[in-house]
Amino acid sequence: MKFALALLALVATASAYELPNFGMGNLHKDIQEFIDLVPIEKVIQITLQYFTQDKDFQRMVEYFRSEGFKQLVKDVEALPEIKVFMDYIHNAGIDIYKMVNDLNSALKLPPLTPPSYFIGTYITGGIKGYIQDILAILPQQQLKDLYERKLTTSKEFADMVAQLKSDNFQQIVNQVYAHPKFQELLEHARTEGIDLIAIKELLESLWGLRIPTY
Repeated sequence: MKFALALLALVATASAYELPNFGMGNLHKDIQEFIDLVPIEKVIQITLQYFTQDKDFQRMVEYFRSEGFKQLVKDVEALPEIKVFMDYIHNAGIDIYKMVNDLNSALKLPPLTPPSYFIGTYITGGIKGYIQDILAILPQQQLKDLYERKLTTSKEFADMVAQLKSDNFQQIVNQVYAHPKFQELLEHARTEGIDLIAIKELLESLWGLRIPTY
């Protein structure tokens, strides 16, 4: 019930999402342009409908509130590679620690310390249906075009993509993938009919991440 009330409050107050930042550099502006293309209110509306109407989605939410998922989050946040990546984003001007700590607060996990330096739409149903419904409202070609343009026009954005393709971030991918709780999540996704291969190929083509074969 608390989660449903939180979603209702979000629907009532969120007309656009502003990425938290320190007012430094252009990376915040680059990523905000992608966020501005996403119809946030429609995403929230669909999410709220799934939460109130769809049993599969409700079970997924319960899993995200479980001790097993909390432990996965804690183990991932403890990776030294995550610290390196988050510090990079932090120093690029984006308050990544605020976003992560908002998640931790919702999960009742302790906050991370940043570095000291500077409703009425038809829903398809099921977890697979939720992903399909969200993808259906995203301006995918515009997002792709903006991504390609930013790679050539913004050094900050190109540097961030380089970080995602770095050996450090690849170690994060490998360690998270090997985590038993993440394997449980993959198994749950597979049984729900989610096309994991398509997601894997998308991440590899878009970000250059080498994801182990499930």
